[in-house]
Amino acid sequence: MTSDYIIRLIHEYNPHKRGGRIETPGFRRELYYEIEKWLDKKQVLAIAGLRRTGKTTIMRQLMEKPGVDAAFFSFDEEETQKKEVLVFIIDFFINNFGSKYIFLDEIHYIEDWEGVLKRYYDQKNIKFIVSGSESLELSQAKAALAGRIMTFKLDPLTFREYLGLKGKNNLRKIAPDDFSGIEKYYMSVISEKEFFESEFIEYLYKGAFPELVNEYQESVISTYIRELVVKKIIYRDIPAIFEIKRRDLLFEIFRYACSNSANLFEINNLCTTYRADYETVSNYLFYLRSAFLINIAESYSKSLAKRVRRNKKIYAAHPSIAFAAIGFGRDMLVEKILGQFVESAFAANFFWRDRQKNEVDVVLENKVLFPIEVKFQTQITSSDLKGLRKFMEEFSLEKGMLVTRHLFEKRNIDGKEILFVPAWLLMCVY
Repeated sequence: MTSDYIIRLIHEYNPHKRGGRIETPGFRRELYYEIEKWLDKKQVLAIAGLRRTGKTTIMRQLMEKPGVDAAFFSFDEEETQKKEVLVFIIDFFINNFGSKYIFLDEIHYIEDWEGVLKRYYDQKNIKFIVSGSESLELSQAKAALAGRIMTFKLDPLTFREYLGLKGKNNLRKIAPDDFSGIEKYYMSVISEKEFFESEFIEYLYKGAFPELVNEYQESVISTYIRELVVKKIIYRDIPAIFEIKRRDLLFEIFRYACSNSANLFEINNLCTTYRADYETVSNYLFYLRSAFLINIAESYSKSLAKRVRRNKKIYAAHPSIAFAAIGFGRDMLVEKILGQFVESAFAANFFWRDRQKNEVDVVLENKVLFPIEVKFQTQITSSDLKGLRKFMEEFSLEKGMLVTRHLFEKRNIDGKEILFVPAWLLMCVY
């Protein structure tokens, strides 16, 4: 690749340096405001996340801030993914643009990019903001850039952000254990209940990606997710970083995660199913997780050793990704099928399951320990509360939550307070 071609790309990426302007949407992802707080700090800022979730948009929106003399380059083209190209671009930005803020998109493709940035960071007063679709590469950079880098993870759109893109801007985050706050919010939006219920199903079907929020053609939605997200990650992004001998196996393990989202799994069973050795299957799961296509949760215990030994749950990163991968259309999203994917939408780092197979789908461990059981169904029976009540008893908790399809009420059972919340409502504030 010639330097002339690189310079042409530089000017295409930076129209504001030629009298033009950067075009960005007015809507801001919630992470934008967290990153914005660090923009005037010296540290390198790294944004990691799934493809097509808005990393580049956030970077360009940050470039628009007054006083930010910025330049931007993306390494998405294979021809640009060389260390010498990175050095050339940074030098060009400094010597020709005089840029103090340098934004580098998809930098994880460049070998030893962290070493290059470290040298400029230590020797020149340059602020770097970088992004990548691969968590491992950015996390490894923390060692080389120790004390010099802050990493932010951009998740798929939340339901709250999805609604914001549709013009619903009166939404706010509320802690799940703030029953009073959730009840007040419910009463303020109850007149629009049917709207929220309908949009929640749409969110499950397509809501991971900003560009699909206002798209309704099923063929466009499924092709977008399958071709521009899943296949690019599995057949291009992951092999560009890791040695993948069997891309077909990588894809099949991903499809397994989608079909079995929110289920327990064992690596040994996957080895038998796909006739692959333990190390290969374990590595491929790690690669899919590093690329943000799947999540894996541990069974909660106060003992770290027990967490490691117990069976884990596997999840698709978002229900819409699973639906596209396994070919589900809107007409297939009936109550019987949706339960596991609603649970996937609420997935956290932990679930809970004891030896008697009592189970809680989501365990939050923040300021307080808080259990959430997902029963996305119209009828709720006393047996649906069994696992939740057992967990609350074992860990001496006063509050717990049951996610339902429609029901909203608060019950006091044996001195324990359990809030029944429609899935759409909790997603609005989660």
